[in-house]
Amino acid sequence: MIMKKIYVLLATVLVLFASCSKDSGTVTSESIFPNYSDVVIPVNIAPLNFMVSGAEKVKVNISGTSEYSFSNRGETVKFPLKRWKQMLNVEKGNSLKVSVFVNGENSPLAQFNWTVSADSIDKFLSYRLIEPAYEVWSRIEIQERNLENFSTRLLGDNRTADKCCINCHTTNNKGTSFMHLRGSNGGTILNRNGVVTKLNTKTEFTGNTVYGDISTDGRYGVFTTADIKFAIHSHYTKRMEVYDSSSDLVVLDFDNLTVTDAPCVKGTEYQETFPCFAPDGKTIFFCRAKHLPQPDSLAHMKYDIAAVQFDPNTGKIGNKVVTVVSTEGRDVSFSHLKCSPDGRYLMATAASYGTFPVWHEESELWLIDLRTGAVDVMKDTNARYADTYHSWSSNSRWIVFASKRDDKVYGRPYIAHVDENGKVSKAFVLPQKNPDLYNTTLKSFNLPELSAVKEDYNARDVSVLYNKIEPKQVTYKQ
Repeated sequence: MIMKKIYVLLATVLVLFASCSKDSGTVTSESIFPNYSDVVIPVNIAPLNFMVSGAEKVKVNISGTSEYSFSNRGETVKFPLKRWKQMLNVEKGNSLKVSVFVNGENSPLAQFNWTVSADSIDKFLSYRLIEPAYEVWSRIEIQERNLENFSTRLLGDNRTADKCCINCHTTNNKGTSFMHLRGSNGGTILNRNGVVTKLNTKTEFTGNTVYGDISTDGRYGVFTTADIKFAIHSHYTKRMEVYDSSSDLVVLDFDNLTVTDAPCVKGTEYQETFPCFAPDGKTIFFCRAKHLPQPDSLAHMKYDIAAVQFDPNTGKIGNKVVTVVSTEGRDVSFSHLKCSPDGRYLMATAASYGTFPVWHEESELWLIDLRTGAVDVMKDTNARYADTYHSWSSNSRWIVFASKRDDKVYGRPYIAHVDENGKVSKAFVLPQKNPDLYNTTLKSFNLPELSAVKEDYNARDVSVLYNKIEPKQVTYKQ
């Protein structure tokens, strides 16, 4: 009898919850998700499907050089792929007026514009799917998405690799890439010229490689070697913190499987991290801060943007570090440097301190013009919560980054256009075949990486490398 009363009570609560969670029938412009209003989109992007919560029927009229109409029953708008591609090809370079009608109404629920850029975006995007908290590591995936449609495939799955951490998948847009597998059989997975190998990058004189970048020609990788620590904030408004108790820079020569460093980018006086190559391979940009005792002084760790010369012919790092952008007079710390493939711009994440901005809600993207030194804080692109983990398209006209702007918790891939004058547009979330996927997938999409070419391996290959193949040893070279 008691159990029956409990069941009745539970059913009543669920009915009341359902009745309260649904709108009484009023559909407003705020009912549209995702928000795709007034954005610049690539000519080759997959359809920008969206939902109108509570709608029974949705009609979308699009006006450009021609008129287009799409009708959908229910609240989800799914544009047919063939018709969508035909429309974008016809309207390339034009502005489109989008009118959304619901439930047979004659007046539009919402009207907004799409600008169809003639600049295409790289065909492939990789990202790591992971729970947005430190408690769960049982399933981590690296996925590769085709941006011209909705197909995805697995590049890595830690369920077949002792549930180890898989991180830092990075590509140079031309067929060379790496990712790190932690764990007893781990190593750095290097894909180069169609050959996939596992490397042990730790030597007698240098530590394991972490954050890195690949030279344009694919011969070199520049990496951080860091002693990474994890901590939990005592204040309830903050979550996890990750920091480096020490960090240096090294360069790997993939031709000869050697690693080298230099006095100016190692030692205890400074901490160096998040390196990237200039497109010509002759400069390494990185973040640098004066070493302070940690974690007690972590909030005072402010990383400048610095640079050092590099000789691609000899593989040697220069001997003089110069400051590119100082934090002096700015209440920020820089991380996650990425140079545009045309060499014009350097994009960085700016947070209040440290080097792990994904946990900092104030983190945002800044754009540095390497010709003029001008710094753009990208007000039209950044949002309230945690914009970071950015990458460039191979034509330097698009960026993709992870943003927690929607709910403060889950990182999602956002795309923005960069025009020839460095103006960065309003960002829009990566379109999905089912736009409700972002509400049902309890995973963060972090470290999104654009690539013009498809990876030469898949998750099965990575599993074999982890479980059955011994790593090739990298040797130290002075």
